[in-house]
Amino acid sequence: MKDKKVKRYILYAVGEIFLVVIGILIALYLNNLNSERKSENENFRLVTDLEKGLMNNQFLMKRFASRVYSQDSLMEAVIQARITEESFTRNRMLTELMTPGTQYTWLNDENILTILQKERDFSPAYNQLFKLIKNYKSRLNDLDYAVEEMNQLSNWNDQYMAQNFEWFSGTDREHLIKRTQYYLNDPFYKNRLVLYRKKFGNQISHITALTALRAGMMAEIKKLKGEENIDWNSYLKSLGLSPMIPVACETLPREWERLFPMFNYYLFFNNTSEDQVIMRLRDHTESWEEYIIKAGEFEILPQFPGNGFMLGSFDNCESVFVAPQGGFLVIK
Repeated sequence: MKDKKVKRYILYAVGEIFLVVIGILIALYLNNLNSERKSENENFRLVTDLEKGLMNNQFLMKRFASRVYSQDSLMEAVIQARITEESFTRNRMLTELMTPGTQYTWLNDENILTILQKERDFSPAYNQLFKLIKNYKSRLNDLDYAVEEMNQLSNWNDQYMAQNFEWFSGTDREHLIKRTQYYLNDPFYKNRLVLYRKKFGNQISHITALTALRAGMMAEIKKLKGEENIDWNSYLKSLGLSPMIPVACETLPREWERLFPMFNYYLFFNNTSEDQVIMRLRDHTESWEEYIIKAGEFEILPQFPGNGFMLGSFDNCESVFVAPQGGFLVIK
């Protein structure tokens, strides 16, 4: 104070404080950088575990879908009276057509639940993957509801049969003959089976959506890993999907139409740098519905197998594709 050096000491003190603050900020930055690196590594591990789980379930998914399609085909054959007594006695599934029977709890991959709980820890680069995961989880909930409806119909049918037919639980030859004749020829049973098959069709629609979303998640993970020069058509075919069939814009064959009495869901991948317009031909009409698929994204759209999708617009058709059962389209 006597030497009138207060200003110098204040500037010195401020400089010291500034250096301390800078040191603290640098330490915090390095700490956050390290935390982000650890978080990113953990997120990558979770996504890798999800990919492994989806890959391991591929065989189960294929077998699950095959069992459901077989059951639906048998229901159609019974309804249209195309089953003989001999084939009925050889195929046990024909007496259990109104029973869901198929277990699908393995579709509830625990990795999906774990990732959804930690969504806030992931960077925006994972937004497309989370969109697919959430859609997958929603479809699982829809499948739960569809199976519950089928269980209610199945339980009611079992109660009705047990209360009205003494042969329902019988095991001797006479009871077997009566049971066979009833299942093959009774119109009331066939009406119940038609109603049950409509509910069963909802289950098939959800399964095709889950199959397509599963493939989309696995493909999106490959993108996140930075893999280059991927042959997307070959990769999606390896996951059990079938490529859509290109046809001329002027002629769209309709012979497959309603071959399968329920919506299938199809996977689309816009492998371009611009948003693309997809037109969906409505069932038994000549009208088209418009959908937009964003650049670089996967999307699923419903369609009856045998109907078509069009790239372009009403006035400018670029290409038309017929949708097979369980298919995909890569837009290049």
